[in-house]
Amino acid sequence: MAALNTDTRLIMTILFVGVVSGANVFFYAQYGTNFPYTHLAHGVLFGLITVGAILIMKALNDLFLNDYIEQGLLDRRIEAYWKLKNKEEQQRKRMQDSLKTFQTDYNTTRVPEIATYNAEEGIGNEFLATLQ
Repeated sequence: MAALNTDTRLIMTILFVGVVSGANVFFYAQYGTNFPYTHLAHGVLFGLITVGAILIMKALNDLFLNDYIEQGLLDRRIEAYWKLKNKEEQQRKRMQDSLKTFQTDYNTTRVPEIATYNAEEGIGNEFLATLQ
């Protein structure tokens, strides 16, 4: 099970290619313009260097870092899942304890009867006493 979804992988790949291309532009501007070639040869050489650097960096990343990153993200997701399960279990236990306490209190005490209101008689003193 991959810890990264395909959209995240695509964005990371685009950012990676952009970084490698930017670094290649910088180093080619510093050192590549000293080569005695034509403009077409410089363009082909720059393209080959860019694609080659991207492929080499991607291969190294796939070999060494991908598994480490995937495992770290997967461990973090598993830890978050078990934290959520523990929190739900604690909440369930609290609710069960509260229910047991309520049932004990309810079974040992008698619930007082609620005075009813009869519109023909008006408000009785018993009703007003229960409100206070």
